[in-house]
Amino acid sequence: MHSDLPPDGVPRLTGAYEEWTFGGGAAYALADIALTAARFVAAMVSLPAGTHPHQFAAEVDRRAKDGNGAARVILPVIWSGAPEQSHETTYWPIVLDFDDPEARDPLDLLQINRTLDDLSEPLRQILNAAGRKEELQFQLNSPMRKQSVAALNSGSSDPSQHTADSAVKARLARDARLVVMAVIDDGLPFAHRNFLNSAGDGTRIEFCWLQSSDTTPAGSVVFGREFTRDAIDDLVAAHGPDEDAIYTRAGAVEASRRHGSTLNHVASHGSHVLDAAAGLRPAAGQDDLDLMRIIAVQLPAAITADTTGFRKDAFVLSALHYIFDRADRLGAAYLDDEAAPLPVVINFSYGFTGGPHDGSDRLEVAIASLIAARQAQGKPTTLVMPSGNTFGDRMNGTIPADRLRTGMSYPIPWRLQPNDRTSSYLEIWLPAAAEDAPQFGLTITEPRGIACQTTSPLALTCAMQPRSGSPPALSQQLTLSGKTIGLCVVERYNDAWVRVVIALAPTEPGNPALPAAPSGRWTIALSKTAGAELDAPVACRIQRDNDPFGYLRGARQSFFDDDADLRFTADGAVSRIENAPVAFVRRLGTLNGLATHDKVSVVAGCYGDSGRATEYGASGPLRSATVPAGAGDVRLAAISDESTALRGVLAAGTRSGSVVRLSGTSMAAPQVARFLAMQHISPAKAPVQAIPLRHPVADAELSERPTRLG
Repeated sequence: MHSDLPPDGVPRLTGAYEEWTFGGGAAYALADIALTAARFVAAMVSLPAGTHPHQFAAEVDRRAKDGNGAARVILPVIWSGAPEQSHETTYWPIVLDFDDPEARDPLDLLQINRTLDDLSEPLRQILNAAGRKEELQFQLNSPMRKQSVAALNSGSSDPSQHTADSAVKARLARDARLVVMAVIDDGLPFAHRNFLNSAGDGTRIEFCWLQSSDTTPAGSVVFGREFTRDAIDDLVAAHGPDEDAIYTRAGAVEASRRHGSTLNHVASHGSHVLDAAAGLRPAAGQDDLDLMRIIAVQLPAAITADTTGFRKDAFVLSALHYIFDRADRLGAAYLDDEAAPLPVVINFSYGFTGGPHDGSDRLEVAIASLIAARQAQGKPTTLVMPSGNTFGDRMNGTIPADRLRTGMSYPIPWRLQPNDRTSSYLEIWLPAAAEDAPQFGLTITEPRGIACQTTSPLALTCAMQPRSGSPPALSQQLTLSGKTIGLCVVERYNDAWVRVVIALAPTEPGNPALPAAPSGRWTIALSKTAGAELDAPVACRIQRDNDPFGYLRGARQSFFDDDADLRFTADGAVSRIENAPVAFVRRLGTLNGLATHDKVSVVAGCYGDSGRATEYGASGPLRSATVPAGAGDVRLAAISDESTALRGVLAAGTRSGSVVRLSGTSMAAPQVARFLAMQHISPAKAPVQAIPLRHPVADAELSERPTRLG
């Protein structure tokens, strides 16, 4: 996105989060994301319309063979059904290979951007010859352990034919129907007996990809390790009921206590989700589940631990390509036709709170495009995701246009908690304008009233920059008493939005020698200085920053400390309604930032004893009675808590025979995924009732929100 060069002469092909995580804030990052000695880095690349990742990788390889390349591009499994050509920008997972760290200088963000510019040159020349000036963009995700990346060419190296389970294929010959349940999560216990067939002599998991496990010379994936149904059965046969030995042998567990694999624990997020989606249930028609074949993808533990979400893109996108590729193999094995309309239901119980929340997040666009491509082939494909648990967490705020007229300033109250060992992020989303663009000033003041120093005033514009790109309109370090404690980056995100990202250092860094951001209530003053008046509100969102289940980083969630936010009712109960218009904090519009596109079924949670919606389930935006439910809305719900007294629902732990109780919309989503999958294989489909979606804003209880399914 950067054709005009910044002062150092190096184009910026990476984004705002990388500027802090791998740049000014690198010292605060955990060791697993240090770039310095990395050889392999996962990334997502955006390619201009009409180009394809195989073309990109081939041009990079050709340049490298000519002695002009500083790195190479490795492609993970790319689903053959992905669109070869597109009239829009497309997004693809890649692995960047920077060669042996001992044979080069330590990596830093400046050097990486210089290398990315070099990698982009072959395609840039092709585009320029066609009169096009688009630039490639890269979202760096995470360094990868060299032991987890195979010395393979791009894609899968496994030419073997996957074979069907003979008993299942025999049933298909008698008019039975097959469905694939795919789960993307962490800590997936693939040897658990809940995933055995009804005879108990083999697993129903056809493919399992452990993305961060050590690779093997005969590996079938570019990074991590894949286990097929036969390989899992062989492991179980070799180790019997010793599941600890199975997971150790498979490389599915990691040693780090702080962010290691939760398969080391009694329970994991992934064990609960996978069991809820596809686990055996006593007296629940076990034979039918033999027709539910499972594809599981275990994300790297370090990626799961970082709840901001920006490091997941390449891993999530490659997981979807893998699932669709392996589903085609199952079609060939079971239905004798790779093009057979084999239904796939995907449960992905992840998300984040940032993003544009209009379906235009880059990963959302990539996910929706892949699903649309598979659906266009006549293959039923459903993605199920949770709504999120942040309805009352004070991480979503809105500045109405009439409160930010020229000459006016709006103070955004952002509270950082003490003892936070991770960085905090605030996003401000400004509507882009083509003409007479609104102009703003920005002042960032710490809790004692001292404004952060910058090299120049923080002035920003909503002007739409040329599609050919330019450097960020603003990228400045924030300093207090001469010490850098944060970063402010302003960039055109897409044709609709200009994004401001403010990153602040931990309030208690793991290294006490590093400067800390003061805890307390910060004030981010956004002032309208010139240009046309806004015709739409300004959205403010804090990225999620807490420790997910099973991880210990020392994260503490920041929030908007709004005096007008009424969090509790007169009798002390948690408020279940939207704030009054005077409040900055909004509860509607808190939906999972990865679930606002039109190719996802979004699931909220409800109480099992009453069917009443939970007080924490995130919500889509307020819509008038005349506007039908659509993208960005919650339309389904399932039990996420037995009652207000008995939180959570039961599902499997990481070892056979164990059960755990976990709460949240992540636990509701796989129940709906299971229901939808069973509709594909059940002779008599259960009726599904349309659920009207009307969100209250005043005195109505949120029991009017989505009703449970089933």
